[in-house]
Amino acid sequence: MNIEKYIQKRKSEDGINEFDLEKRKENTRIFVNYVFEFFNDYLDTTPNDEITVLQERKIEKYRKYVRKYDLPIQEWLVSLYISHGRYVQKLLRDLIHDDFFLLYTSDAEFRALAYQIYAEAVKSAEFLQGQTEMVFYFLKDAYRIDSTFHPAHVNFYIFDGINEWIDNTYQDYGVNIYNFCSKWVHKFYYHPELWPKGHKRRNKGEYSEYIPWNYDYKQKSNLFGLDMLYERMPKKSFVQGKKQELEVVMMYCWLHEVHGDKEYWENYINQVSKTFH
Repeated sequence: MNIEKYIQKRKSEDGINEFDLEKRKENTRIFVNYVFEFFNDYLDTTPNDEITVLQERKIEKYRKYVRKYDLPIQEWLVSLYISHGRYVQKLLRDLIHDDFFLLYTSDAEFRALAYQIYAEAVKSAEFLQGQTEMVFYFLKDAYRIDSTFHPAHVNFYIFDGINEWIDNTYQDYGVNIYNFCSKWVHKFYYHPELWPKGHKRRNKGEYSEYIPWNYDYKQKSNLFGLDMLYERMPKKSFVQGKKQELEVVMMYCWLHEVHGDKEYWENYINQVSKTFH
């Protein structure tokens, strides 16, 4: 059977009605699984006796490496690794250049990004031809992973108003403001060309030949390039009018993840918290 007949047969056996909109998410998962079953079980192009012990170890190692992804995505990535020896998850992730990826809230945003990334990916990975849908599902799953709180950050505390905003946004929209800010300040750290001139300080200490500049986080305006970033930011309800809050979260991430300075954090938060009362 070709793939169309195989899906028709499985759909009939399971009594699936693809026009039942109330089961759209469940049916999407089921049909994606049908595709994996077809290529990995029904259409067995790699007999077990052709896979050497060494290859099997590499495959299992790679499977563990992508274990954070949902099972259908794992199987897709592993099957591509077996067939083409490529780390497709790395290829696709390296093509996510949108600074606001972690603020996505709609399938339309993921779909638009999937088309862009697909167009770039097939230039070096022709075997991805015709797999825009799987790129779309991959991006959504990558977003889920990247929006999950790291265990080290679960119990962070800034102050009540900020924490409530972060928690409510995560619960209502699935958007993790903390992770968005953390990702941005790490990018900002590694790209001094983004720093305003008045925020750069010549590094006269250790490793100066490798790190010629230090960022002056004690400046009073445009910290972490937030002025331009906020201007470009999608005007979504959970970030509208929240520029000061974003600065606070970014400062927390900078001083707790990038450059430790608990003393300055206490001074900073005491001053800034007054503006929220």
